[in-house]
Amino acid sequence: MIDVEAALIAWLEGTLDDVRASTETPSDLDDRLPWLQVVRLGGPYDGFRRDQPAVDISAFAVTGPAASDLALQVQKALHTQLWGATTGGAVFSRVETRTGPHKVPYDNPNMRRYEATYAFVIRPA
Repeated sequence: MIDVEAALIAWLEGTLDDVRASTETPSDLDDRLPWLQVVRLGGPYDGFRRDQPAVDISAFAVTGPAASDLALQVQKALHTQLWGATTGGAVFSRVETRTGPHKVPYDNPNMRRYEATYAFVIRPA
């Protein structure tokens, strides 16, 4: 099975300017903004080639408008550049927005968070 988190993190960092991404948020997140958190939620796998992961991507930034804009940049890039591309050892043959970017409360008053959920169909390259 392909590590979709690693593939998306590398692709997002290579595609979007001045953005870092990981599966975890660092303890000094407010000093490293903007930031993307990529977390696989699950999804079916046929045991051979076809994986259909659902993935949450959270965008962190200093202001609400900046976090919203970053989340929308991610959504646009996924649909216009990742669909059909090969990256991280995977062919992304489908990209679907399951839940579009929306504001999510976050405990740190120094930043804002927007999140979206995407579904992919991927197979080994």
